[in-house]
Amino acid sequence: MRINTGWLRDYLSEDCKESELLDAFMTVGLEVEEEHDLAQALESIRVGFIREKKPVGDDGQYFECLVEIEKGKLVTILCASAHPVEIGWGVPVAIPGTKLPSGALISEGKFKGIRSEGMICLDGELGMIAKSTGLQVFKDEAALGESLPSVSPFQESLVEVSVLPNRPDCLGMIGIAREVAAVLDMQLKYPSQRVIQPAAGQSESVAVEIDDASLCSRYACQVFDGVQVRSSPHWLQSRLQTAGLRPINNVVDITNFVMLEWGQPLHAFDFDSLKGNRIEVRRIRQDEKLKLLDETEVDGAEQPLVIADAEKPIALAGIMGGWNSQTTAGSKRILLEAACFDPVCIRTSSRKLRISTDSSYRFERGTDPNDMLSGAFNRAAELLQDAELSAAKPASAITDSYPNVRERTKFSLDSGRFSKLLGAEISDEQIKDCLSKLEMTADADLTISVPTWRVDVNNEVVLAEDVARLLRYDSIVMKPMVATTTKGRVSETDSLRTNVATFLTSNGFLECRTPPLTTEQVALSFSQWPGDSIQVQNPISKEMTTLRQSLVGSLVEVTERNARRGASSFRFFEIDRTFRQNDDVIDERWMIGGVLGGYVNDSAWIASEKEFDFLHAKGLVENLFAHISVDDITFEKDTPAKGYRGEEFAALKHGDQRIGALGRIDLNELGIKDRARVPLYGFELDLSALVQVKSPARMFSGLARTQVIARDISILVPIDLRYAEIETSLEKAFASAVENLQVEPRKESDVAVVLQPKLENVICVDTFTGESIGADAMSLTIRMMFRDEAHTLTSGEAQQLMDYVVKQLNAEHGAVQR
Repeated sequence: MRINTGWLRDYLSEDCKESELLDAFMTVGLEVEEEHDLAQALESIRVGFIREKKPVGDDGQYFECLVEIEKGKLVTILCASAHPVEIGWGVPVAIPGTKLPSGALISEGKFKGIRSEGMICLDGELGMIAKSTGLQVFKDEAALGESLPSVSPFQESLVEVSVLPNRPDCLGMIGIAREVAAVLDMQLKYPSQRVIQPAAGQSESVAVEIDDASLCSRYACQVFDGVQVRSSPHWLQSRLQTAGLRPINNVVDITNFVMLEWGQPLHAFDFDSLKGNRIEVRRIRQDEKLKLLDETEVDGAEQPLVIADAEKPIALAGIMGGWNSQTTAGSKRILLEAACFDPVCIRTSSRKLRISTDSSYRFERGTDPNDMLSGAFNRAAELLQDAELSAAKPASAITDSYPNVRERTKFSLDSGRFSKLLGAEISDEQIKDCLSKLEMTADADLTISVPTWRVDVNNEVVLAEDVARLLRYDSIVMKPMVATTTKGRVSETDSLRTNVATFLTSNGFLECRTPPLTTEQVALSFSQWPGDSIQVQNPISKEMTTLRQSLVGSLVEVTERNARRGASSFRFFEIDRTFRQNDDVIDERWMIGGVLGGYVNDSAWIASEKEFDFLHAKGLVENLFAHISVDDITFEKDTPAKGYRGEEFAALKHGDQRIGALGRIDLNELGIKDRARVPLYGFELDLSALVQVKSPARMFSGLARTQVIARDISILVPIDLRYAEIETSLEKAFASAVENLQVEPRKESDVAVVLQPKLENVICVDTFTGESIGADAMSLTIRMMFRDEAHTLTSGEAQQLMDYVVKQLNAEHGAVQR
């Protein structure tokens, strides 16, 4: 928002130094993006004298002027007839290459066949409030070639500020002046407002119907007759130009001026173009069309909110007026409107239709249906009746449809609470004094009533901040914080997250952070738990429409992008939330997701180095479980989730509880081109479930006194027999073998030895299939590692255990020792 400080001073009860005024902007909380002291910024503007003038064309709209900008140097400048110029006048001239405070760059150009070498500048174009006629004229030839500030001193600045989204009350000059006046301890000077009454005998009013009060909380309008549509006076045009708006005609300029003054958008319809003496605020119908002021056409596809008469839409509510109802030079009667629309509704329509205006910008952030709307409406009505502007007369009563009045919010404050928040002693009187400067009222018990234009005040802390900035932050004495120190601790979930991340990064994985929003196809892929997808009502792009139900889909996209850039090995993981909806409940889960593929050792120089397969991926997940102390996890065959291949997929369970899944990724199912060119495997684990099944912390045990014994057995088993069943049977058989073990006597001891060997580890060290053993069989070499903690087993005792295990495997599964 661009602010001229000369205009801002109109609303302050006292004058002040320009430096004080500019410093106040920072205390108000506005973000000052650019600041131009016009006395310095206009140094390059020179006073040039018009030596010749002749019309261009027959319409009399343009003149070719020969202007002397310094002694003996003449330039040709083409100027419009919007403001008269005469031979012998000294006028402000900007030569090519000059950059005006508004950001406009003056350049040399050819127009209507004439090369123009500069620009004769009006006050508004220079960022100044108009002096007299809006064009500064000098008669003293001694000013020739002098800079404008040296011959016409002025004290104004042009400030570009960014208004925070939660402060829509500062989108008008009065709102900013209110804050500045409070900081500088002045009074806010409101513009004069007269109570508008209809003309004698003209009590009829326009009927207003609001279909949905949640979309339009208030709508006020009044008809004015005898309107004289013409150019605005220079004082009004210059104010619009300093704010970056183009003057159009007096009626439109009045509505724009009041919008900049109060922050409340207004609109004026040509009343004679309306039908039925009736206004409707409703959604546009499917069969209706509306041509806007910029000549674009809106249909019923997006169902935006419109203003309609008894027959048709006449304006796009809160955004832009209609072409057929605009105020023109021939308009004699106008309908002035002021309304308050729902910010979300206006924002949605503006985005969908890709139309953004100064009005929509303000409505999207929220306008005040009370004082701001009433003040702006009455101010515009007064200006329309001004003889200098339009000399219109009221032709109807005011129609004010306000079904649900918005009341002021009240807060019961406590000076003790404020003192703790601000770290300084704050009294009741200080609180009342500061907040009253912002037009808040306080009762004797310090109950504060907040005006409805302050949409940001949602708790007492905001009011404490208002008090602090009006007392000035630098006036609050710094004190050390008084607080009781507490011992920090990490939750079990956070600890598990850290352990998982440590393990995976130490195994060559890179941690990713991907957006929770993705396409619907990817969002539904790899999901292991039931639930409906959650769609975003107003997505920012077609690639971010749905909340993901699995992390693996996002990691596959990361893998695909890396493969597209030449990567050949992939190890990515992410720990984040997934979302799904079950009936009316949102299921939000913390998950661990991973994708891996490529060489097992990606730094190996051997060309035949192995690539990741399902067993490698399974082993990595098992090692992860061992690292985080999660035991008794089984890998069971199950129907694969979308995105996994059926022949290489396993559900991970702890008893009957599902923990996660592991499987080979099917890129064809996802419609993604396989740029990786290696098998990809994905796993996903439920973090909250892991916390529940996690084993207690393990106790330290001393080093074993005896040596571990390792024995291999090679067996033929049916090819469709699951290895997990073999390992389970092997463990049971070993336990039975220990019970039936015949202990050999020890020479060093006369006492009978009792042996209780324990099976410490079982590893499948080799597999083989081929014609030599038959198509339906598979050869496994399994290494068993066991020991007795008190005695070393003899070779005979170890062989007894192995023979018993093989016998039991043969009995249960038909395993044959090779």
